Amino acid sequence: MTTIRPDGERGISTLAQGHSAEATPLYGTTPPGGRDGLWRRLRERHGPIAPVELEPGAKAWILLDYHENLTVLQQPHLFSRDTRRWREVVEGRIDLARTLPMMSWLPNALFADGEEHHRLRAPIMDGVGGIDMSAMAGTVRGIADGLVDSFVIRGEADLIEEFAATLPVLVLNRLFGLPDGYGHMLGDLTTTVFGEDAGRAEEAVERMQQYFAGLVARKAEHPGPDLVTRILEHRSGLSPSEVAYTAALIVSAGHMPTTHLIGNTMRTLLTDERMHEAHTDARLSTHDLLDHVMWTDTPFQVLAGRIALQDMRIGDARIRSGDALFIGIDAAHRDPSVRGGHPDPDTGLASGRRAHLVFGAGPHSCPARSLGRLVASIGVNVLQERLGGLRLAVPPEELRVVNSPFLRGLCRLPVSFTPGRPSEPPAARPRPMEQVPAPAEEEEPPEDLLGRLLRWWRGL
Repeated sequence: MTTIRPDGERGISTLAQGHSAEATPLYGTTPPGGRDGLWRRLRERHGPIAPVELEPGAKAWILLDYHENLTVLQQPHLFSRDTRRWREVVEGRIDLARTLPMMSWLPNALFADGEEHHRLRAPIMDGVGGIDMSAMAGTVRGIADGLVDSFVIRGEADLIEEFAATLPVLVLNRLFGLPDGYGHMLGDLTTTVFGEDAGRAEEAVERMQQYFAGLVARKAEHPGPDLVTRILEHRSGLSPSEVAYTAALIVSAGHMPTTHLIGNTMRTLLTDERMHEAHTDARLSTHDLLDHVMWTDTPFQVLAGRIALQDMRIGDARIRSGDALFIGIDAAHRDPSVRGGHPDPDTGLASGRRAHLVFGAGPHSCPARSLGRLVASIGVNVLQERLGGLRLAVPPEELRVVNSPFLRGLCRLPVSFTPGRPSEPPAARPRPMEQVPAPAEEEEPPEDLLGRLLRWWRGL
């Protein structure tokens, strides 16, 4: 374990010298086995922190050891989330409007510090804190059952495309008080944004911006018992534009990470016999299984960067004020000094319980971790309960990982199972208490921005 300490010398850091040979690229094709070997090699070569390139010419540091990652997360007085302070931007080498989404500044809580951060975060905290999790469980279960109903009779499915990628965004869209059709549209746009077609992704980003702007405009005119209305009416007094950016942040933080938490957990159950037996025999709860996966197959590999506010040393590296440091969650979980990334030899279960860094730490820690865990646990349970004889439809080595330095998950998870029957029609089954009952679908959407966007999507 090293310490983070002020650097009294006015030396030049490795990044400032511009030694491109020293900076390891994080962009490019993800190796079939992921980046596990890369983290190990970087730690062996550089220690707890290593110089990297996020994209050609965009230099930064990545924190590799658990202690250093946790320390940076917990010390906002030394490390800012305001990427406008990034030295690459200040000195004109990087245009924030054209760089990675993780670093492009937006007027939301993720990129704010101090009092401004509190003002922008408080409506999220209070809004999420007002969710009745018991009632929310009924909402999530109903959505999950509906997704399984769409493929259960086939005996085969892609659990990413047809379930894991859709469940979280439908839940969030329901919390926003919209019919499920808008959620399917938002999920489709998100998938396109993270796809490999750059031209379609650019248009999808614009359409997603229309979704959030239209959502806020509709809720301002027609308030309801939903999360967006609560944020609009919060005493912090966010502007409509700030509310739109806040809703977008909630989706970006809650959609794809939850997708890959569900997908990675199902992959573990389908490929690790010991984990599967322990879970099936009720020796391993779903929540403990999720924590195991968050340690060993984390849905987040790298978290948004922090900007150093003064010169300092981390290990042997000299960091300059304005340098960007990325949180290396996956690398930290494999730090030899912590046991979380090293399963117990007797049980196979990662120890450390919930000390993993998936939900962050400090003032920017995830305010909706309970909701994320709820969605993932119910999603995994529904698949286990309703898909009998569940098995991989391809050899494990053929599963293709997402090409991203930030996310860790699968592009597809094809499975086979014993064909089953859809659940009872909604009118016939007992109605559980729901946080947000499904609004009726609109045969003819309203003539507002959100309605026009839905008509455009239906016409594709």
